[in-house]
Amino acid sequence: MKVTLVQPYYFNIWEAIGLGYIAAYCKKNFTGNLELDFFQSNFDKDEDVVRCAADSDIVAFSCTSPTFRHGLCLAEKIKQKKPGVKIVFGGNHVSALKEFIQYPVIDQIVTGEGEHAFLEILEGNNNRIVAGKPRDFGQFPWPDRDLIRNDRTIDLCNQMTGKRIASFQANRVCPFCCSYCSEKAVTGIYNSKTNPIRSRDVNDLLDEIEFVAARYKLDAFKFVDATFDTSAEYVISFCREKIRRNNLLDWECMIHATLADREIFPWLKKAGCIQINVGCESGSQRILNAMKKGVTLEKIRSVFEWARDYGIMRRAFFIIGMPDETEEDLIMTENFAALLAPDVFGATILCPYPGSDLYDHETMSHIEWDMTDEYSNDFWSTKHMSNCQLKAWQKRLSDKFKNNLAWHQQAVIDRHTDS
Repeated sequence: MKVTLVQPYYFNIWEAIGLGYIAAYCKKNFTGNLELDFFQSNFDKDEDVVRCAADSDIVAFSCTSPTFRHGLCLAEKIKQKKPGVKIVFGGNHVSALKEFIQYPVIDQIVTGEGEHAFLEILEGNNNRIVAGKPRDFGQFPWPDRDLIRNDRTIDLCNQMTGKRIASFQANRVCPFCCSYCSEKAVTGIYNSKTNPIRSRDVNDLLDEIEFVAARYKLDAFKFVDATFDTSAEYVISFCREKIRRNNLLDWECMIHATLADREIFPWLKKAGCIQINVGCESGSQRILNAMKKGVTLEKIRSVFEWARDYGIMRRAFFIIGMPDETEEDLIMTENFAALLAPDVFGATILCPYPGSDLYDHETMSHIEWDMTDEYSNDFWSTKHMSNCQLKAWQKRLSDKFKNNLAWHQQAVIDRHTDS
C-alpha cells in the first residue's frame, strides 16, 4: 500500500510533527506492506505533489484552518488525475467542523488525534468519520523526522535566525480552555479523569532530543506544547535530568503564568532555558476573565519578574479584539506591556478559528481562512471597534515595541511593505 502524507502551504512554517507521529505509529503497527511518502508545500511545488501523490492508494492531508483550502485544491487535482485514490483529511479544521465537511473529493475524515485512527483506515475502516482515541505517549514511537524531511525546516530556520532549531512535544491536552483557542478540537477538553494531561517520560523525551540534536546538528530546541509547565514537578524533573546528562543545548517553551512557581526558574536557568513564551493576552483583567484565561495580571507580572531575575528572556503574546473589548481595555494592554518590558513582543488580532468558543458557523462559514489569520486579519470587528480600528491598534503596539517584535510579526510587516 502506498500512502502519501501532505502538509499544505502556510507562511508560518514548522515541522510536520503530527504527521511524523502518525507515520511512525503506522509503520510500527501496520502489518501489511506500507510505502510512505511526504510533501510539504512550502518546499514542494503543487505539480510535483499532484503527480507523485496520484500514484498512491491513500493521500492524507493534515490541515489547520488557514491551510484547508490549499489542501482541498491539491486533493481535487489529485482526484482528477486518479479518481480511485482515497483522500483523507485530518487536523484542527476538519475535527472542529466534521458535521459540516461535505466536499465530494474528501472520502474520509480523521477527527482528534490521528495516530490510531489513521491506522484503522489503513486496516480497512471505511467510515466517513474515524474518531481518534487518546493514547499514552508510551505507545508512540518518536516522530519519523526522516520522512517529514526535518532537515529542510531546520535549514530554513538557520537561514532565518542563524540557529538550527527543532521542536519536540512533551505533553498532550492543555489544562486550560481559553475561548479563543481551537486546540481542544483535536486533543479534547481537559478532564482529570476522562481526558487528563498526558506527559512523556523525561528520559524518553531527552533521549529523542539528544538523538535529533546529533543527527541534525542542532543549536537549540523548542517545545510545541501550548503549556509546557503542566506542573512544577514535571518541569523540575526534566531540568534535573537534562543537567545530569550535561546536555548544554539552549531551549525555550510556552509557560502558562498561572501554573508557574518561582521555584522552577533557577532550574530552567541551570538547564539552559534561554526564553519563556507567555500568553499575556491583555492588560485588562476583565478581558482576561472573558477569555477564560484563568490568570491574573499580578501573576503574569510576577512570572516576568522571576524570569528577569534569573536572566531568562521573556516573550509576551497579546491578543486584541475580544467581542466586548473597549479602547480603555487596549490602553490598559499597552500600559501593561510597557510595564512587563518583554524581550520579544507580539500583538495579534483575534481570529475565531473553528473549534474555538468564538466561532459561529452560521455567521462565519463564508470566511476564507487561507486569506486571514491572527497576524493579518481583514474581517474581524467587535462591538466597540471596527476592523480598521483594530488594525490601527495592532500597528500602534507593533510600532511601540518595534525593536522587540517577534519574527512572525516582522514577517507580516515586511510582506505588506513589499506588496
